[in-house]
Amino acid sequence: MKRKGLIIGLAVIVLVMAGCFAACGNVRIRLTGGLREGELFRIEDKVCTEAEGRLFLMNQKNRCEQAYGEKIWTVELEDGSSFADYMSDALRDFLVQLKTMALMAEERGISLSDEEESGISQAAAAYLDSIGEEASSYLSISLEETEELYRDYRLAERLAAQISSLVQDEISDDEARVIEVQQIVFSKISVSEDGTRTALSDSQLASLRTQAQAAAERAAAGEAFATLQEEFSSEEGGSIEVRRGEMDSQWEETVFALDSGETSGVIETDEAFYVVRCVNNLLTKQTQANKETILEERRAARFYQEYNTFTAQLNPVYNDAEWENLSFAAEAPECGADFYEIYNQYFGA
Repeated sequence: MKRKGLIIGLAVIVLVMAGCFAACGNVRIRLTGGLREGELFRIEDKVCTEAEGRLFLMNQKNRCEQAYGEKIWTVELEDGSSFADYMSDALRDFLVQLKTMALMAEERGISLSDEEESGISQAAAAYLDSIGEEASSYLSISLEETEELYRDYRLAERLAAQISSLVQDEISDDEARVIEVQQIVFSKISVSEDGTRTALSDSQLASLRTQAQAAAERAAAGEAFATLQEEFSSEEGGSIEVRRGEMDSQWEETVFALDSGETSGVIETDEAFYVVRCVNNLLTKQTQANKETILEERRAARFYQEYNTFTAQLNPVYNDAEWENLSFAAEAPECGADFYEIYNQYFGA
């Protein structure tokens, strides 16, 4: 049986954004044409310049090549596009979201303190002083533009923190509980050698149900569960860790009620019959980690809700021609500084 997909999908490489607004990669804003030369897009009074785009492109390009090598950009993805194309789209989303969040923060009354403004000025100067002559020539970015990027990033982080604070962070052990189980799976689907999947007939299902009942009775009688898995299960043996929401409700209702060492009877879902043994009905370390996962999912959901409401009121303008100058497949110089690392020097925890 396939588990239900509650875990937020992650790309091979993600552009770095702190906190729950990293999860906004699926939010896209409709953009139209008409801007000045050197401007990538405008959202209300927020403008993103080509120089700002190059800064993040160079920063992320250096990170990817350090991790995966220079040939990463020609890697073909499942949809036939290159990794360079994927990252170009991701960069566009990132920049739009960054500017939108800064605008959203300002409209919600979030302002930066004198101390934060001082940190922004110092961070921008430190970045430009550290990138090197070649990178400086490539970027051709002013101190004011660099300060604006650090200011936008800080406002976006403050916005994320404000929205996160609205989410109830009390999560019970039972709600977040992660358990360890062994299971014997009797699939209702037959798979041929060529991969064709066929639903079993009524008579075949009746026979399968009888086998599942026999396995349940033998397990209840004390026979080694691993032996029964090997004899009956259509899936590999061993144990798995499961949290709430990952399996069908029929399965979850029965299995999460088991005590450690207890074995279920036959559980039927649309896809299979199961006999399940609970190895441990509370994995403490995993449960605590799952509390954090649930909290992040709730924060992300709350952020999506407020972000989408805000962006519905906007009328951004986008410049297609200027984006042609930004490509991860093109050469970019090595950089002696990392935007995020310098940010964390001044604003990290």
